[in-house]
Amino acid sequence: MKYEEARLWLERAEPSVTRAARSLTEELETLKQRSADGPLTRDAAAAWYAIVHEMHRVADRYERDLIRKLRQDGLTWAQVAEAVQAQLGSRQAAQAKWKRLVDPGRRITTGNMQRGGRRKQSDPQA
Repeated sequence: MKYEEARLWLERAEPSVTRAARSLTEELETLKQRSADGPLTRDAAAAWYAIVHEMHRVADRYERDLIRKLRQDGLTWAQVAEAVQAQLGSRQAAQAKWKRLVDPGRRITTGNMQRGGRRKQSDPQA
């Protein structure tokens, strides 16, 4: 279940969760409290998971933006690790952890889930 689907489901099934919550963390806390009162339905579990997944996505985006900003400001990998108090043992460890976030040659998917094989070429005689 995707995050938007989970939000719609929660609005229909448990409007009090989305009405009272002003943030993702508040929605999670409300679902956690409800689960303490009894077993979760399959839909509630899927909604909870979708919200957690959305938080990961948002956190990854913020982390990427922060690391890119620090690197653009001229900090070395070791300085970046020190600035965010990552407690990484070396420059190499910091670079290994975050290089994928700032690499300009990083592969960006187009959403086309087609894998492998030779790309189809258009017919030149058409």
